[in-house]
Amino acid sequence: MNTIKRQITIEEFADFHQVTVELIQEFADFGLVRIIHDERQVCIDINNMERCERAIRIHKDLGVNKEGVEIILDMREKHAEMQRELKWLRHQLKKHEERMSQLFSEGLTDY
Repeated sequence: MNTIKRQITIEEFADFHQVTVELIQEFADFGLVRIIHDERQVCIDINNMERCERAIRIHKDLGVNKEGVEIILDMREKHAEMQRELKWLRHQLKKHEERMSQLFSEGLTDY
C-alpha cells in the first residue's frame, strides 16, 4: 500500500531550501512555525510547510528579522481571512439584491 508522507525532517527541509537547521529551529522556538518531535526525528508537518517556506523567503530574500517575519505572516493571514469574509458578504448582498429585485418585479414592496 502506498502511503503519503505527511511530514519532512527539518534537515531535509533546510537542505532543500538552502538554509540551516538552526534557522528552522529558531523559527520554531520563536513560534513562527510548528515542529513535531517524531520518534528520533524533528519534522515539519506538511500543513505547516507553506508558512515555513514563506518565513524563509521573507527572512532570506528581504532580510527581515524574526519579529518582522511574524508581523508580515500574521498580517497576510488576517488579509486572507478578510478576503474570505468580503467574498461571503458580497455573496450575501447579491442574494438580498436578487430577492429585492424579485419582490419589486412581483409588485411586492413589503419585505
